[in-house]
Amino acid sequence: MLARVENGGAYADRLLASRQVSELNPLDRSFIRELVLGVLRWKLRLDHIIGIYYNGKLKSLQPEVRNIVRIGLYQMIFMDSVPDWAAVDESVKIASCHNVRKVAGLVNAMLRRFSREGEPEIKLSDPVKKLSVEKSFPEWIVKKWVARFGVETAETIMTASNERHPVSIRTNTIKTDPESLASELASEGFKITTASGMPMYFIVLKGEGLFETQAFKRGLFTVQDSVAAVATVLLSPKPGEIVLDLCSAPGGKLTHIAEMMGDSGCIDAVDINRGRLGLAKKAAERLGLKSINFIEEDAVKFRNESGTQYDRILFDAPCTGTGVFSKRPDMKWRRKNDDVVRITSLQKEILRNAASLVKPGGVIIYSTCSLEPEENESIVNWFTDEYDYSVEKDDRFEKFETDSGYLIFPHLMDGAGAFAVKLRQK
Repeated sequence: MLARVENGGAYADRLLASRQVSELNPLDRSFIRELVLGVLRWKLRLDHIIGIYYNGKLKSLQPEVRNIVRIGLYQMIFMDSVPDWAAVDESVKIASCHNVRKVAGLVNAMLRRFSREGEPEIKLSDPVKKLSVEKSFPEWIVKKWVARFGVETAETIMTASNERHPVSIRTNTIKTDPESLASELASEGFKITTASGMPMYFIVLKGEGLFETQAFKRGLFTVQDSVAAVATVLLSPKPGEIVLDLCSAPGGKLTHIAEMMGDSGCIDAVDINRGRLGLAKKAAERLGLKSINFIEEDAVKFRNESGTQYDRILFDAPCTGTGVFSKRPDMKWRRKNDDVVRITSLQKEILRNAASLVKPGGVIIYSTCSLEPEENESIVNWFTDEYDYSVEKDDRFEKFETDSGYLIFPHLMDGAGAFAVKLRQK
């Protein structure tokens, strides 16, 4: 699985949601998820250790062997539930299955040396390179965040982004209320706590088996980060309105909009990806929502066939996702510095289209799960310069306020970062 992510371009979250994994028992599912996401999260730090303990050049070490050692080291450093001897023993057994001479002995030697000597000091004089290894982040991100936020804030963001991502759920207010949902989940053996600053949201302390609960099957909740609600709360849709959700899949914010409207009104859900749009449709059906029209279309080109303009538009933009590395650690290594140029071009194209679809005096919410100013503040400044829109404030999110919207760091709201702004046509 790690090889498929690193060498084959596969996405970790999709592999972990595959039938092969979902058919395992809950304990095995949880263990595999911990190993895969953990190794991806700490890959650079683990490779630094391997580079010191391996006598040859790290690049010459076979990828399969490197992943075996990474898994062993991860268990020894981060998983208190696994004794060192067990991590070494299992790693050696896995290595023995490879038809390459001396692989098992090499794995055994490196892991036993680590067990004896512990993690070596990171002896790098360049502070950016050192922080990159310590926090296991690409150098270009570290350099960028240190320059923008300062060392202390950048380090805090990286620390939060390396935490195990909590499972957050949103109450489906069409079918239940937070108190009743909490009671039902407690009766099914789940411990939950209130999410940061967002009514209707809970953190599930141990989420394994959540999708098998009767509460989930009956559509009483949706799994969604509480930070996602900033955009939908800013949108403030009203019953009976006509609303457009551009780039709507996989449907977390979309279904929240429908719930906020009491499932009364009309929501057009547009997305270019048929598979992801199908996920949004299934989510709406499970939640019992009927006010959504699903439209497979490119958000750049979308036009309402009837010519109707929208009261409110949500544009949750495609982005680099630098605010949600705790949830998708493989994205740290997939993203490149020049991705921002390509993505901001697309963001502008879709935002231009959104401006042509809203009613006079209407609202556009622009949101991302990125922390990068090029995708956030710079886009807003460009848009308000080019179009007759102004930024509208909301006192509920004052602590996140910037000149161009609301920027939420991962350490401020349950491990996920985001940006959102309310744009009102003048």
